[in-house]
Amino acid sequence: MKKHSILFLLLTASLSTAHAQLIPGVVNQVNKITRDVDAIAEQTRRQAERDLERVRLDKLIETSATLTDPIRNLPQQLPIVNNQGQTVFIDVTVENGWRAVQREWLVTLDDKDLNALQNLPIDIIEKNHFDELDITIIRFRVTPELDSLRELRKKLPAGVNLTLDRNHIYAAQSDGGTTVSPSTLQSKSACDDPVKIGMIDTAIKIDHPAFKSDTKKIISKDFLEEKLSEPDAHGTAVAGLLIGASETLTPLLPKASLYAASVFYARNDYAQGASMMNLVRALNWLLTENVSVINMSLAGPDNQILAKVISKTISNGKMIVAAAGNEGPAAPPMFPAAYPGVIAVTAVDRNHKIYRWANRGKQISFAALGVSVPTVRSTGGIGRESGTSMAAPVVSAFLSCELQKNINTKDAIQNLAARAIDLGDKGKDEVFGYGLLK
Repeated sequence: MKKHSILFLLLTASLSTAHAQLIPGVVNQVNKITRDVDAIAEQTRRQAERDLERVRLDKLIETSATLTDPIRNLPQQLPIVNNQGQTVFIDVTVENGWRAVQREWLVTLDDKDLNALQNLPIDIIEKNHFDELDITIIRFRVTPELDSLRELRKKLPAGVNLTLDRNHIYAAQSDGGTTVSPSTLQSKSACDDPVKIGMIDTAIKIDHPAFKSDTKKIISKDFLEEKLSEPDAHGTAVAGLLIGASETLTPLLPKASLYAASVFYARNDYAQGASMMNLVRALNWLLTENVSVINMSLAGPDNQILAKVISKTISNGKMIVAAAGNEGPAAPPMFPAAYPGVIAVTAVDRNHKIYRWANRGKQISFAALGVSVPTVRSTGGIGRESGTSMAAPVVSAFLSCELQKNINTKDAIQNLAARAIDLGDKGKDEVFGYGLLK
């Protein structure tokens, strides 16, 4: 028997004949209360189901990230082979858990200081002067006994030590995605101006249908050595956000010319790495092409050489936008995002909630959509990607548009800060920076 029928009988039995005329009103009130209780119970049930599903998905995402993190799961020593199966170098774990080319070091030297290296038991691999950066870098390999900053500093003059560092390896800052067709797409472009924009990333799947519009161009240059396997998934996704166009995808910069430097080699099916030396080559090339904004959706350790070339690039009037990193809120700053003058970008979802793996800190400049972002997949079609890598191109696009107004870089940043949606603590904070750009 239904609960409202039982209640009705009890009330009827307890009422006198004199009060019988009140029964219909009481019944109506009881029925209303019952409906309200049922509605509340149903809402509570549905909310509980949604909460359980959210917890289930969060645990699934967290577990997947832990089990399949392609960087953390790399072996301590990973031979990198070319297309003929020959080992070109070994990708190894070094100090503080970072990665580097095994026993390779970089130093900036004048010719007069070269003797300091030539008197050591080392192999000089190359000496290269980069005209646009106005810097000469020597790459050399040391013996196992000399393979530490402490040992090398004992052998080299003090002045040389200030520009000495490993040939570190940097990683793309995307956590992969799905090939599910997105239901919510990039809704608008940053501007329709014919801007020039640069990116340092993996190769791009240039023959993807999303890149075949006549209104834009991709000018690419490969900096990989000795015919290494050249991944293209990450760069395709970043380029897709900037200039990819289809019936279901609106590019941020529909009329842009994209100057794309390919620096990443494949580590496995999911991970890729870029050596410090190739980052220098890429930055020097993009300076020769006179792009105003350079997108670097990559991150890694602080490096003396990287700090110097980033500083020189910015002093040339160029803006560098970098992914803040996907190491989590308690992780230390990652670079180049944390260098002075670099625009560090974090990621949020469509509800403006911070990406769970995003780095935080005083270096954060802006936030942008970077969770489940629709973009181009190198395997075909459109899919979703997540990570601070996907947020950085949004800010790069807006900066490129601002600089088309013939204003300086400082004013461009101030304009974007003024239009950003303030999230978190009032004003600039360590989670969202100045706020969300969209």
